[in-house]
Amino acid sequence: MLPTPPPSAALALRRLTLHDLPHCLELAENRGWYPDRRLWTLLLTAGTGYGIDDTRSGLRAVCVSHRYGPAERPGLTVLSMLLVSRDHAGQGLGRRLLSEVIAQEPVEALALYASEERIPLYEDLGFRAAAHAETLEGRFAGADAVPGVRVRRATAGDLRALLDVDREIFGLDRTPLLARLPAFADRMSLAEDAEGQILGFAALRTEPHAALLGPLVAREPLLAQALVADLVHEVLTPVRLVLESHQEELRGWLIDHGLRPVLHSRVMLRGTPALPGNRLQRYAPLSTATG
Repeated sequence: MLPTPPPSAALALRRLTLHDLPHCLELAENRGWYPDRRLWTLLLTAGTGYGIDDTRSGLRAVCVSHRYGPAERPGLTVLSMLLVSRDHAGQGLGRRLLSEVIAQEPVEALALYASEERIPLYEDLGFRAAAHAETLEGRFAGADAVPGVRVRRATAGDLRALLDVDREIFGLDRTPLLARLPAFADRMSLAEDAEGQILGFAALRTEPHAALLGPLVAREPLLAQALVADLVHEVLTPVRLVLESHQEELRGWLIDHGLRPVLHSRVMLRGTPALPGNRLQRYAPLSTATG
């Protein structure tokens, strides 16, 4: 008599839609994550959601991919939001889900943020640790305006210029994600030179537990500091953002103004030796869910 296959073996991978949003939020809460409705809505509309259902209890595992670059020839896929329900943990469902998602992606270059405990799983699937990342959080102590830096709130008319500077700094086109940023964020600021050329931008959204800052891209650290100061100077909740370890100057400035490290993770890559673009000008992702 053949052995009974594990419960996950009979479950099929499927694409997720916005109709799955309530189930994604339930799954996030099941694993102790904040049920971030705005973020999940953005991910499921700008990216591709994948899920595996249990015929008895619904959605049991999820993952989201974002493809950056031309639609017909993307250059990078960022994977995120890998979640498996507690009652299916330890059955290989997360490994199987991620393996099937990787097989469906049209490019070799893959990236994700990994917590320390998940690094062995991702290494088994061919990823390698490429950089350390750190989540900083705290109540921001006010900062004076940065001399010589012009910062203003972004408007809908700035979107095309923002997309252009982001494409140059990030190295690939992120239009499907960033075009939704004005509706997603509570406020956006940009830094510009005397001629009005955009040198960087950042976005902020507020949730009950924290003000979440990202993406943040800028030509130099002083511009990044000015953008942060402009966005958070009236924020009453803790401020939270993610930095890679090489952003030492901005990190030191943030710590001087009240933020502290609360979480460590790794940037992991598969099929590419490095992320595209200028890593020194790419300060913070929109979240560790999107790169």
